[in-house]
Amino acid sequence: MQKRKHIFFDDNVKVEVMANKIRKYEKYKPHSMKTSDEDFRLQEKLAMLSIVASNFMMTGHSPTLVMTKREEGDEVLLPVGGGQKDRAREIISKVDFRKLYRGGKGRKTDPLMIVTAICMYVMRQDNPKRGDIRYSNDFISKVGVTKDIYQHVSQKLDIYQNS
Repeated sequence: MQKRKHIFFDDNVKVEVMANKIRKYEKYKPHSMKTSDEDFRLQEKLAMLSIVASNFMMTGHSPTLVMTKREEGDEVLLPVGGGQKDRAREIISKVDFRKLYRGGKGRKTDPLMIVTAICMYVMRQDNPKRGDIRYSNDFISKVGVTKDIYQHVSQKLDIYQNS
């Protein structure tokens, strides 16, 4: 076996090596400073949102502004319709899932379950009398959302919305 010669770095190479080490550690940011493009967990949750939104047939476009007459007689631009998927995306990107629903003794947590509960919350905010979201629905039962889990998540979301 041939013995390897020891290589001595010149000053330029030493500077490049140190610059690479600094660059490596600058890449890592704390979670609060990451944007949605850099955070793969958030991208994963937003991908789950598109699956759930297509199952629930949520409206995805932003609300359109329409000229509306008020009682005083003046006309004002007010948002009308849509935007359920946008509001769910906003909630998912802001709220910490661990604070919404914690796993523990025998409790299973899954990001898909929490995303589904958030989508149900947004849809029920739009139409409180909506009764066609049943917990016996195939998709909801496979995901694992029960009435207790939904009530727990919706209470936490109400607290976040009010603060």
